Amino acid sequence: KLMDECKSMGIQTLGPDVNESRNKFSVNKEGAIRFGLAAIKGMGTAAAEAIISEREKNGPYKDIFDVAQRVNLSACNRKCFESMALSGGFDSFGIKRERYFGQNEKGENFFDTMLRYGQSYQTAQHEAQNSLFGGFDAIEIATPKIPESEQWSDIERLNKERDLVGIYLSAHPLDEFAVVLNNLCNTTCPEISDKEELMKKGDITVGGIVTNVRDSFTKKGSPCGFVTIEDFSGSGELALFGESWGRWKG
Repeated sequence: KLMDECKSMGIQTLGPDVNESRNKFSVNKEGAIRFGLAAIKGMGTAAAEAIISEREKNGPYKDIFDVAQRVNLSACNRKCFESMALSGGFDSFGIKRERYFGQNEKGENFFDTMLRYGQSYQTAQHEAQNSLFGGFDAIEIATPKIPESEQWSDIERLNKERDLVGIYLSAHPLDEFAVVLNNLCNTTCPEISDKEELMKKGDITVGGIVTNVRDSFTKKGSPCGFVTIEDFSGSGELALFGESWGRWKG
């Protein structure tokens, strides 16, 4: 509802971003609402604060390796990096999300090699600070290669995003069907639970994407099913019994 309200008011609602998000929801310089880092599932306040405090102290992050070099890796573990990538927090670096989950020739996950690189870099930096002859320019550790990976479909990418932020932010899987849904449906998915209103309408046309299916049995032992269907307004549940469930289950 809040997303729809923002949309109707012409206010952009943007996903999380490593170089712009605050701890909680905030407004950027352009007046758009930016998702908070601590609101990402699997992140936690400590990791979010570590990323933000380093950014405020030493400026925006240039790329994913700059993040690994600078952020406190005791506060930001692999899970945090994965959550950031899947929710779109690193999208501004111009690398597709699926590549962060690719493997190198040795079968190692990119985040494993990147965190190892970050730890080596920070250790070398610490040693250089304590050395009489050392300097930051002397630190030369090869950055690991970002592997190529099989491309994710839009629905796969968006579902992973939704798992972490609770809503579709960068796009909606039904976007390409918006014209059909808006012009042919006389009922939205949230309205299908209001049986009295549906009775008044007579024939109803509803459309959306199936997000969950539950198999069950009635008290008499007959098979039935409950289907969660979702559109731009929200979700509703369809209950199907007996012959209908047998026919439409697939």
